[in-house]
Amino acid sequence: MVSFPRSGNTLLRAYLEKIMGLTSGSDCDITKKLNKDLMLMGLAGEGLVDKRVWVVKTHYPERYGKTKFYAERAILLVRNPMDCITSLYNMVSTGSHNRSIEDNDFKKFPKVWGDFVTQDISVWKDFHDFWLNAKIPVHIIRYEDIVQTPEPTLKSLLEFILNVDTIAGTKVEHFLKIAVKEASP
Repeated sequence: MVSFPRSGNTLLRAYLEKIMGLTSGSDCDITKKLNKDLMLMGLAGEGLVDKRVWVVKTHYPERYGKTKFYAERAILLVRNPMDCITSLYNMVSTGSHNRSIEDNDFKKFPKVWGDFVTQDISVWKDFHDFWLNAKIPVHIIRYEDIVQTPEPTLKSLLEFILNVDTIAGTKVEHFLKIAVKEASP
């Protein structure tokens, strides 16, 4: 699973783990605070890229993970760039996955915020260009679709992961419906 940072990979990994009952991994360095935090949030496969995990998260080539691995297929998770970059700015500013700066802080430091957006929008574009031109099959999934229409979005993704035409009538579809229902407010 490839995504620019703050594109919703934690949400997607949580869904996939709940539906499939398997652990997802990542190529991250688990000695870093933010990566340890993900482990504490329940993503036990942080730092794993071997056969113990079935999907591996990476932000490559935006940043290199600690461990290299080979992929035959990719899930490209995409989020609206301004929402993604705003979320990344909040994470960088707070050192946390789940805290945000005050809205007023963007106005207090307009040059810092503007420089961050200017730099990261080109990095965001280059990241997506890299994966859209990959030489392996890539399934594109939008963060906004996971949030707004999770069942059909995840159904299509699961069919890609399992390399089947449909999951209709399977236990996977049953568990998908349960996961979506449990996540509904």
